[in-house]
Amino acid sequence: MARFPYVAANNLSTSLMPRLPMVLSIGDRSVEVNGLLDTGAAVNVLPYRVGLALGVVWEDQNVPVSLVGSLGQFEARALMVIGSHPQITGNSGVQLVFAWTQAENVPVIFGQMNFFFEFDVCFYRSQSAFEVNAKAST
Repeated sequence: MARFPYVAANNLSTSLMPRLPMVLSIGDRSVEVNGLLDTGAAVNVLPYRVGLALGVVWEDQNVPVSLVGSLGQFEARALMVIGSHPQITGNSGVQLVFAWTQAENVPVIFGQMNFFFEFDVCFYRSQSAFEVNAKAST
């Protein structure tokens, strides 16, 4: 289990958010991200620029994903990546499925499908901290 502090968005102490640093990889390409842990998000969301940095070609992804709310106006496609963090996953990674959106102005979001299926998270908002643990293998 690893403990992380909440991080201020836009350097405002009133905007503390649970953001988890993680390395996302596809093949031999990797990108370091700070994803927002969002228990209200149905799916993991990956901004367009991050998919491109991973070497993914939009036209090669053929599984459409419907997003709602402010992201509903953007096309999205399913994308599988490997997520890792040395304190949480050790030397291995975890398969994460994202809705890769053409939206640019969105953070990486770790949501119910499938981040919270793969990791146990405990929020300590009054302490501005959270803990993450990879799910126990069955």
